[in-house]
Amino acid sequence: MLKKSIAIDRLLRENPELKERRFGLPAIGKRVDREEFNPTVQDIADAINFYGFEVRDKDIVNRPDIDLGGGNPMKYEPFPLSIKEMIASLSTTDMYKYPYTEGDDNIRKVLLEYIEQEGFINTEPYNYDDIDEKGLSIHNLTFLPSTSITFNIIVNIIAKPGDVILIPGPSYGLFTIRAERAGAEVEIIPLESEDDYLVNPQKLAAMIDEINYSLQRVYNRRKGYVPRVVAFLNANPNNPTGKVMGEKQKDLLKAIGEVCLERGVFVIDDMVYRDITFDENNIAKPLATIPGMFRNTITLFGLSKSYGMASLRAGFLIADEIIVREVINRIFQEMDSSPDIVGRALKGAFNATSERNRIYDEYFTKLRNEYVYRYNVLKALVEGIDSLSDQKMKKRVLKAIETHVPDADIRNRLLKGLPYVKIPQNLEPEAGFFAILDFTELKGKKFRGKAIQTERELLEFFYYTSRLRFLIGQSISWPNRDELIGRVTFAFEVDKLIDCFKLMNDSLQKIVMENDYDVRFNTVEDQEQMARIKVDGWRSAYQGIIDEDYLDSLDYDIQTKRYIDSFDEYANRVFVVENKITKEILGYSCFDVTSQNDCDCELVSLYIKPDYKHYGLGRLLFAKTVEHLQSLGKKKMILWCIKENVNALNFYDKLGGKKEKTKRAKIGSREYDEYGITYEL
Repeated sequence: MLKKSIAIDRLLRENPELKERRFGLPAIGKRVDREEFNPTVQDIADAINFYGFEVRDKDIVNRPDIDLGGGNPMKYEPFPLSIKEMIASLSTTDMYKYPYTEGDDNIRKVLLEYIEQEGFINTEPYNYDDIDEKGLSIHNLTFLPSTSITFNIIVNIIAKPGDVILIPGPSYGLFTIRAERAGAEVEIIPLESEDDYLVNPQKLAAMIDEINYSLQRVYNRRKGYVPRVVAFLNANPNNPTGKVMGEKQKDLLKAIGEVCLERGVFVIDDMVYRDITFDENNIAKPLATIPGMFRNTITLFGLSKSYGMASLRAGFLIADEIIVREVINRIFQEMDSSPDIVGRALKGAFNATSERNRIYDEYFTKLRNEYVYRYNVLKALVEGIDSLSDQKMKKRVLKAIETHVPDADIRNRLLKGLPYVKIPQNLEPEAGFFAILDFTELKGKKFRGKAIQTERELLEFFYYTSRLRFLIGQSISWPNRDELIGRVTFAFEVDKLIDCFKLMNDSLQKIVMENDYDVRFNTVEDQEQMARIKVDGWRSAYQGIIDEDYLDSLDYDIQTKRYIDSFDEYANRVFVVENKITKEILGYSCFDVTSQNDCDCELVSLYIKPDYKHYGLGRLLFAKTVEHLQSLGKKKMILWCIKENVNALNFYDKLGGKKEKTKRAKIGSREYDEYGITYEL
C-alpha cells in the first residue's frame, strides 16, 4: 500500500526549488530527462539566473531597478495592417468556432504568397497536385504563439537523446537553454573578430566533423543509434551582435547552407529581427531563398521584435512538409491549436499586397531610422560625441543630450563617454536594438578596496551603485571568457537612455576616483597648475555674480607668483587631487586651523578644474580634508560661500553643511553677502 502523503508536500519534495517565492525571472527549468545541463549550458543558465534573480535585492517593489538587458523592442505603434486584421476578425460572427490546428488555410495561403514574394523556392518538391511553380504549398508552413515555442517543438522533433544542436556564441542564451532542456545537447561555435563575428563555413564544417567523429567513438553502435550533430541555429540578424547576412553576403550564406546540407544537419534560420535590418538594401536573407537549400532549412518568422507586438506572441515557420506535419501533430497533442487571432495578425504583417508593401516601407523606414538614431545616442554616451562621424547625426544627438541635461558640467562629462568602456571593434550593430559593451579595462580596478575580476562582480558593482542590470557575456555565450562583456538595449526612449548611461557614468566615476586619482599635500611644482585652476574656477563659477572687470583682471602668472611666494606658509595646509597616470592636477583644497568663534578650523577654499566638475573630485578633496582635520583633533569646521553661488551652496548642502553665520566680504570694488557653513567633525 502506498504511503499516505499530502499531494502538495509530495510535489514540493520532488521540486524543492518551489519552496522559495522568486522575484524577477522564473526558474530556468530542467532537462526533460532530469539530467544535469552540460557545463557550457549550465554556465549560461547560471548567468541568466544571476542577472534575472540573484543580483536583485528584495526591495525591488519599493526601489525598482533598471533593466538594460531586457528584450523589449522600441515603444512604437503596432503594425497597422495587423491591427486592422485583428479588429476585422473580432467583428465577425465566427469567434464561436475552434480554430484548426494547422491554422486557417486562407491565412496560410496569404503567408505562402508572402514568402514566395521574398524569394523562397523549393527545387526538390513533392509530387502533390497543389504544389505551385515555386515548389511550395500551404502545407509548408504553420503558425504558433511565438518563435520560442516553435523552436522547442522543432528541437523535440529533430533531436534524439545525445544529439547535438550547434549554436553560435554570442547568441540568445535562452535558445541555448531551451535546446538542451528539450533533450538535445548543445555545443557553442564561437564567432570571432577575425571573421567579423560572422559564421565561418570552414570552421563550422570542422566543428561538425569533429563532434560527429567523437560521438562515433564514444557510442556503441550495438545500441542501434549513434548521436550526431542534427541542427545549426543560424540567427540572422544575430542576437545580440546585430550582424546581418543579406544579399551582399549571399555567397557566405550559401557556403554555410552547403556545409550543413552535405553533413545532414538542419539549419534553423531565425529571422525574427530581419525587418529591423538598418540597411534597407541588405535586409537579412533567408537561407531557403537559395536554390537547393529549402528542404534542409527550417525558417522562423515572428512579429515580436519588429512589428511592435511582442505582447501578442505570434510567429510562423516555413519548412519541408514533413517537418510541418509533425509540428502540427505536436501542436494538437500539447496545446490543441494556436489562437486564430495570432494568424490574423500574421496575415496583416506578412502578405504580398501592394498596400502592405507601401505601408511596410513607410513603417520600417521610420522605425529603422529611429533605431539608428538611438544607437548613435548610446554610442556617443559610451565612446564620446566625437566618435560619431556623421555630422548631421552628431548634431541631432548633441541637441538631444543638451536638451535633457541642462547642467553644462555634467553634460560635458557625459559627452566624453564612459571611462574604461568601449564597443568592441567590428561589432557595431547592423540590426536589432542591442549593443555589446566591453568592460574589460575594469578588470582589477577596485571599488571600496575590492577588485572587480569577474562579470558577476561587474554586475554587482553596477547594481549596488546605480541599480542597473544587464546581461553579462557568460549569458550570451561570449567566446572570450577572459573579457568582461555586457549586452545592453538601446530600445529605450532617448531621455531614458541618457538617464541610464548617466547612472552608469556616475558609477564608473567611483571607480575612477579610487583607482586613477591620488590626494596628497601640494608641492612647489604644483603651484602653476593650481593658479590656473583658481583663475579658471573663478571665471566659471562667478560669471554673472562678480564684476566682469574683476574676473578679467585675474592673471595666471600673477596668481602663480602669489602661490609660490606663500608656499612655505601653506605647504602643509593644501591638498591636491592628481591624475595618477598623467600627473595632472585637477583640483585642490586649502584649510586653516585658526579658531574663529565656536569653530576650530576652516576650509579656506576648494577648487576643481571646470572640465572635471561632477566627477566626484570635490567630494574626494572634501573628505580628505575633513579626515586630516579630524586626525588633528578638530571638532567643528566652517567655510564661507557667496550667497549667489547657488551651485556651490547646493554642493556643500549635500555634504551636510548648516548655514549658521553671515558676513560681508569685499571682492574687487564691491562687497558681497556670504554664508558661513559649518560641519561637526
